[in-house]
Amino acid sequence: MTELNSPTELPRTGPAAFQVRQATPEDNAALLALDRQCVVAAATPVGFDRSPDFFARSRPYAHWRAYVAEDDTGLIGVGAMALKPVLVGGRSVEAAYFYDLRVAPSSRRLGVAKAVGDAIRAYTHALRPAVAYSLVMEGNVASLTFVQGRGSRPMRLCWLSLIPVEGIAAADPSRLKVLDTSELASALHLARAAHPDHDLFPFPDVSSVQDRFCRLDGSGFEGLYGWEEGGSLAGCFGVWDYSPIMRMRILQARGEWSWAEGRDLHLVFLTPLGFRDTRGLAEVVRLTAARLRRSPAPGVARVLAFTHDQADSAYAELDQFRPIRMGFTLFGLAVGGEGAPSLGSRPVFVDPADL
Repeated sequence: MTELNSPTELPRTGPAAFQVRQATPEDNAALLALDRQCVVAAATPVGFDRSPDFFARSRPYAHWRAYVAEDDTGLIGVGAMALKPVLVGGRSVEAAYFYDLRVAPSSRRLGVAKAVGDAIRAYTHALRPAVAYSLVMEGNVASLTFVQGRGSRPMRLCWLSLIPVEGIAAADPSRLKVLDTSELASALHLARAAHPDHDLFPFPDVSSVQDRFCRLDGSGFEGLYGWEEGGSLAGCFGVWDYSPIMRMRILQARGEWSWAEGRDLHLVFLTPLGFRDTRGLAEVVRLTAARLRRSPAPGVARVLAFTHDQADSAYAELDQFRPIRMGFTLFGLAVGGEGAPSLGSRPVFVDPADL
């Protein structure tokens, strides 16, 4: 994080008075407490545990900033933005991603979210990104209303597809090999081939892949793996156990979620993900399951997590594993002016770091 901004006092009086300032590491404990109060009231109510480090979610990004709102009782709101390189229409540009907006239940409808959002937008404007976007879970009516009321437009419908590891018929793990840095170019080529013409692709070049891996060091990233066919790389995937950053609990574990009753879900994202054809995606699922079963995690449910555009036909290959799908909408905000690249006409690559 860069230097601390001085607090900005908002024009409020009495018990509703609060101020907005840049977050600091000293806010960590208070932010974890605030996060525990904020259940995601989406179509499937979800709770999150981000201990011990609230800011761990932001560290995969090269540049990010968070703002907090506080009154005389403590922290009552938070929001963040990250700046990241992406491909849009085949061009490498800077994108601003807005996330982590939280307001304490007792402080809602007092203008806290607007004030935090204004601080984030003012800072983002100075960075001059080409595009800006946010993600909102299906059924989260309050957030959907808020982002649309501030000028964002719904662009793409997306899925978080979840497959419990214990229910997968595993493949032969001896086919897998660890990929080293000399094979990153081949892996990136496969990832691009698997997601052709996708906007928001977060790896415009090999150096951006290396940067992401470095930033995930110590945050659950277990390495990049692949397999060969005919003497060349046929598929690749990075295994990112997200539990050091965030654990997830389904608060109404009924129906398709009944297996998750009383268990924490440890999401394992596959990123970057590349394959020659859609059959390779199914092979990724089986090979990852085989690898993860060698290191069981008692008391939790490990779940393979795939984030993708609903219009991306390649991910229909996951249907054979009967995934549970949680929907969310990608919203775009016009920030680049006339002639700037735009989102919406092409499928998007949903970066697991954004979840």
